[in-house]
Amino acid sequence: MFGLTEILDASCIVTDPGDMAPYLSDWRGVARGSAQAVVRPRTTEDVARIMKWASRTRTPIVPQGGNTGLSGGATPDRTGNAVILSLERLNRILSVDPLGNTLVAQAGCVLANVQKAAADSGRLFPVSLGSEGTCQIGGVIATNAGGINVLRYGMTRDLVLGLEYVTAQGEIVRGPKKLRKNNAGYDLRHLLIGSEGTLAVITTAALRIVRPASTRLSSLAACETPEDALALLGILRAVAGEDIVAFEFMCGTEMNLVRSRFPNLRYPFAAEYPWFVFVELGSEHTEIADGRLEEALAQAMEKGIVTDAILSRSETQSKDIWHLRFAVSEANRLAGPTVSHDVSVATEDVAKLINDVSLHIKEKFPNAVPLFVGHLGDGNIHVNILFPPDVSLDMDAYRDTARRVSDDIYKFVSALHGSISAEHGIGRFKLAALERTADPVELGMMHLIKKAFDPEGILNPGAVLNSSFKASQPN
Repeated sequence: MFGLTEILDASCIVTDPGDMAPYLSDWRGVARGSAQAVVRPRTTEDVARIMKWASRTRTPIVPQGGNTGLSGGATPDRTGNAVILSLERLNRILSVDPLGNTLVAQAGCVLANVQKAAADSGRLFPVSLGSEGTCQIGGVIATNAGGINVLRYGMTRDLVLGLEYVTAQGEIVRGPKKLRKNNAGYDLRHLLIGSEGTLAVITTAALRIVRPASTRLSSLAACETPEDALALLGILRAVAGEDIVAFEFMCGTEMNLVRSRFPNLRYPFAAEYPWFVFVELGSEHTEIADGRLEEALAQAMEKGIVTDAILSRSETQSKDIWHLRFAVSEANRLAGPTVSHDVSVATEDVAKLINDVSLHIKEKFPNAVPLFVGHLGDGNIHVNILFPPDVSLDMDAYRDTARRVSDDIYKFVSALHGSISAEHGIGRFKLAALERTADPVELGMMHLIKKAFDPEGILNPGAVLNSSFKASQPN
């Protein structure tokens, strides 16, 4: 790697094909690419040197965190021109301030380690994902990740106070500021959050942490229809209000898939049901939270909204409940060819989306099985269309089928004024879908922003925005 060896220690540069292999594919093995090298900087200054070299040589750079993404945004293309910039060595917790409720972490910190650092100081960093033991905080920020606690604490965007980052030209924007209030000009932080490494390389973040609820109670409830699940949410809002931390949703087919793949997980019911709701309340008072959850479930059962339910009476029981929810991604990966969608609609429209998609898949793709799971409380539903493992599709045929499935589902989402990407990002997989569904004026403005931050187009080219996009001319 001419030039890189002059600016980086040799141990920071990986070129051996075997050592590079884990960086060239996403965790599901769906996205695969090629690269000249993997660079693993130790400091923000190393990142700046890499970006100055890349700007000078016009080398594409693909920033990569824990490589747990689901949209292909951290995987290079197949040209082999790119260099992967792994942030894994920038992995220190720099400070925790319980008084100001802030935590400063480098981008390569694993999310679970950020959560632990907050917990060790009596605080909570509330972003919680199935991949939290592997994903890194830089990637969490770059994709504006959601997770199960959005209902109470918001998306990652709502928990980022400030950023330190390196521009495409190798300039360091120092920080991060730990300020709750800062109206000094445009807040560029919010452009970088969710930009998937296409505007700058995030190296450090100041995060908002919170005082955790002293009591957290979980429940798993069974329902007959998505409408029943929404009705339960309405009852719970009336009874528990702001104590609702999470309200998750899963179809019975998905639950059975999880159980078949992970038989050691504890399923608490004697019967099978068509729909399930996972609930968590957080409160300062155990008796109050327990009473509210019992009251809401009792009302729902009396009205026939809930068929069966269990309440956790210990931390172990609570973990048993949530293990069933967090096992979904791995169960789907193991099940066979799956076309995944991360969409959102208004909460009141979730049932219509599910019913429309279910009917459509049954009619148009009869050998496929629709699976629904997600964050019902905030309208984010993961629509996964599973094809049986014995379906004989070569890769080109599978891609064509996947495109047709996705086109149809996105039409349903657009008709409900929803979003084709709620929390996983656009990456490389949804470029065409974004161009079809985005407002053309907004899409043109996105390209102007990209040009302003990265005029040479070297940061994660091919992710989020199509480099060949031509803005429409005014009449």
